[in-house]
This record gives sequence, C-alpha cells and structure tokens, in this order.
Amino acid sequence: MKYNIGYTTGVYDMFHIGHLNILKKSKEMCNYLIVGVSTDELVEMEKNKKPIISFEERIEIVKSIKYVDEVVVQN
Repeated sequence: MKYNIGYTTGVYDMFHIGHLNILKKSKEMCNYLIVGVSTDELVEMEKNKKPIISFEERIEIVKSIKYVDEVVVQN
C-alpha cells in the first residue's frame, strides 16, 4: 500500500461544517493529514481582520478532529 501525506491549511475561526467537510475530504485523499492553522498575525495581515477565537483555542479544536493526524503553525 502506498503511503500518502496530505497537507491543508486554514484559519478555522468559528469552526463550522464547511471546515469539517474540508478536513474529511482531505483525509480521504491521504493516509496521514497535516493541518496548518494560521496565526493571528497572518490572518490580520492577509485578511485585514482579527480572528474571534484565539490561535491556541483554534489549534486545540483542530487537533481534536478525528481526521487530523498532526497540526502545525501556519505563519
């Protein structure tokens, strides 16, 4: 069996079903899914707005999703 590693990123602020669907579909395409969670600074720079949920809490939320194998900082 071929071993594939997948990678996707996002802000994951105000986590909703769309976020869950992205992670589920991403996991269907690989054996091991790494998810980058954007830092507050990156979101402010790229989207010109501050996330509602803190970075630390967004990391914990994404870590708890069964489709996610590893979470990394996206900055």
